[in-house]
Amino acid sequence: MKNILSHLLIFLGVFSIGFAYSLIWQSVNPTDSSFNEKSPEVKKISKALALPKYLLIPDLSINVPIYPSQVKDGIWESTTEGISYLTSSPIPGEWGNSILYGHNWTNILGNLVKAKVGQDIIVMFADGSQKVFEISLVKEVYPYQIEFLKPSEDRRISLYTCSGVMDSKRFVVSAILDETTLLSGNN
Repeated sequence: MKNILSHLLIFLGVFSIGFAYSLIWQSVNPTDSSFNEKSPEVKKISKALALPKYLLIPDLSINVPIYPSQVKDGIWESTTEGISYLTSSPIPGEWGNSILYGHNWTNILGNLVKAKVGQDIIVMFADGSQKVFEISLVKEVYPYQIEFLKPSEDRRISLYTCSGVMDSKRFVVSAILDETTLLSGNN
């Protein structure tokens, strides 16, 4: 009986260590930033305008660099230094839905879950211009819920990060361009 109990305890110890390691590995190297469904095709829009360089959400103390990225073999390239902008989506502020992703780490988008409708998101561009977007949607979804990734008829950004137990969900913030910033010369 002691032999069985000692083997059981050894097995449980090894299993617990393996499980803990997998949780740590996933939080440091998340590979599941994409959704279960294939992302919808987005028509290419001219990239002659300056690319986005920084994203700020003043109310949430978020200020992160933006890096261009692509989906390769069904996995979205991501960065640990800031957030990723899907280059096959429109440039933020152009007509359509610009898609951005960032890890839910404290120094990147950890505070995104505190976002509220009506708050501002500022996107700064390489040419020094900036565009202001007003948050219109805050929602937690499952990876198969990809409606917010689809093209839109307005000028919006959709920003998301992983959430839930073991990053099993996505936290989504959509924001519409504040057209008055275009009139005030911030374009």
